[in-house]
Amino acid sequence: MVSLDSLLAAWIVLNDLLGAMREKDVFIPDLTYADFRNSKMSLEYLRSFESEIRSGDQYDADTQLQMEMELTIQRLHDTLMIWAEKKEGVEYRNSWESRFAAAIRGESEEYKPDPQVHISDIPRERDVGFFRIKLPEDIPVEIVSEMAEDCRVNISLDGERHLQVSGKKECVRDAMKRLGELFYGDSKLE
Repeated sequence: MVSLDSLLAAWIVLNDLLGAMREKDVFIPDLTYADFRNSKMSLEYLRSFESEIRSGDQYDADTQLQMEMELTIQRLHDTLMIWAEKKEGVEYRNSWESRFAAAIRGESEEYKPDPQVHISDIPRERDVGFFRIKLPEDIPVEIVSEMAEDCRVNISLDGERHLQVSGKKECVRDAMKRLGELFYGDSKLE
């Protein structure tokens, strides 16, 4: 399995390529944007539990999710590389392929993910799960509050619109899935 930091670095490369393709007026389907957003949220969730996943203390579902993220990143890679070659040619594609390969091997300083951000005021008990995301500007906090109540999770929001979600691991997983569907369309997570 590829490390989560390497997967995130590869995601960053692909996200930069997505931006480059958008600037070149390549049509990007909404589903591709949703896959990018959902995979980013899932990778951040998995990174927050990386030590538990490695030690085998975490749910098998999280290991399964990590394998699904590898496949998702590979699928996004394949799609974007085809678009890059079609729009700009083989050399352009190869330059992005090199960046992606270095990132996935953990050899790229340029695309190295930021270190994990400390999640404040969340107890570190065994059955407590948490994640942190930045809310899109157009999402009313009231909707998030209602969703949190329905999922039975605790939320807090800082001034930068960073949302921290905590609670029982099953509830946090449900909240993550529902947030993805609410903000980004149908979730591909099971």
